[in-house]
Amino acid sequence: MSDNRRVLSVQIGDSTKQELYYADASTGDRSLFQVPVRVGRLASQGCIFAGYNIKAFEVNFLRKFLGVRIQDTSVVDLREMDAVKKLQEKTGKAFLELEEVCSAYGISTDHRRLLDEKVELLKKKPEILAQANEAAKQLEAKGWTPDSSLKSALDRIATGNAVLESYQEFVQKNGAEDSVFYKYAVGDVICEHRLLQALQQGTASPQAQRV
Repeated sequence: MSDNRRVLSVQIGDSTKQELYYADASTGDRSLFQVPVRVGRLASQGCIFAGYNIKAFEVNFLRKFLGVRIQDTSVVDLREMDAVKKLQEKTGKAFLELEEVCSAYGISTDHRRLLDEKVELLKKKPEILAQANEAAKQLEAKGWTPDSSLKSALDRIATGNAVLESYQEFVQKNGAEDSVFYKYAVGDVICEHRLLQALQQGTASPQAQRV
């Protein structure tokens, strides 16, 4: 939270329809200024806002950067649902990534591979490596091994820069829906809604039962 400076975009929707608002929108109807209005309207209609790790991430960012407050009673965090908790217990991990849970339910997260090429190229840049080495020291101070500290820091910093680069390309294309950033950004909205449906229906795949 403390390292972030601004919100690039906000996505709202389900597996059939999505809305994307972004910081440098050239038209008012897609500006971040529309987010408080849109969220407020949905809340007044009794909408439930669901997402994976939404309480720790999206809800806090919306409040901090856009002044949007969503009542706890209107939020469903998929991480807190019983099926996800049981899956996490079986793996023995302290935190399951969205991709891991979606995989257990047979839900595609291929959109997250769209940035892989950019990420790998960025990892080789001296300035990115320097940032990662510095950040790794903080993780080592928490008890992480040097190798795991550097790998985690490098992954996160390179991915963050890849997101920013793809966002800048997206802005240059006037928010084109066929851009990598758009597909990457709305991809989570789509798979999270599909995951919500699967969790509500209890439709775990055989893979999830074997974990």
